[in-house]
Amino acid sequence: MKIRISIFVFFLTLSQLSFGQIAEGGKKTQWDYPVKPGSEEWKKFKSNKEMVDACQIPGYILQNISTSDLMTLCLQYPLLYNVFAFANKNDGLKKLFADFNGIREFSKREGAIDKLREAYLAELSIFPCKLDTCSILEEIGYSILHISMLEMLISYSDFYTNSTTKDKKKEVLESLLYGYLEKIKYPNYFRRIGLTSNLYARVHIILKIDASLSDKFEEKNKSVLSSGMARADLIDTIDRLSYELIK
Repeated sequence: MKIRISIFVFFLTLSQLSFGQIAEGGKKTQWDYPVKPGSEEWKKFKSNKEMVDACQIPGYILQNISTSDLMTLCLQYPLLYNVFAFANKNDGLKKLFADFNGIREFSKREGAIDKLREAYLAELSIFPCKLDTCSILEEIGYSILHISMLEMLISYSDFYTNSTTKDKKKEVLESLLYGYLEKIKYPNYFRRIGLTSNLYARVHIILKIDASLSDKFEEKNKSVLSSGMARADLIDTIDRLSYELIK
């Protein structure tokens, strides 16, 4: 797996700052991570495996926690934003699901897609308010990362089964298209990852709705499936297909 080290360090640092803000100001659950980024215990870890092992949710919690509270814990997972350190977003998401028992359990819960979609739309709706009220740059940066993370999660295959209806997938695509239109209103904030995460997510949902469209994203356009990178003409194609499929 190819990891861009400088980006890894940046997002790891920002996620550590953000995690503390969420844990203090976000919704409380019946369990919390015993070791958090920035703590003395966390600083003693020598490997990624030690960090991963410290962040597993106990089995008895997973068996009894509500889906809403489980989503909250998943979005508070200290290593969540390490996904952005991978040049290939597919690799980052695969590692997240391989490492974290909480996200694996959440993906199996009925209504998980709806919960993520609701959280995504809610974060989009309050972003303009944060620009007006937040004096802390890290908090705005966290919101940008959080929105993009939700986009990638909501498109990931483990949240979809053979019984997931086409209408449900169209709802997700419509929400992602709305998110893209909201993002481009703020070009100074949503650049690079902010836009590529949306393109990545929309392409994966488009193919879940109609797999026959895969030829649109092969050869020279293939990178959009792994990184979200796309030229202007491909972005136009993604926009056109998005509008056509949500009709």
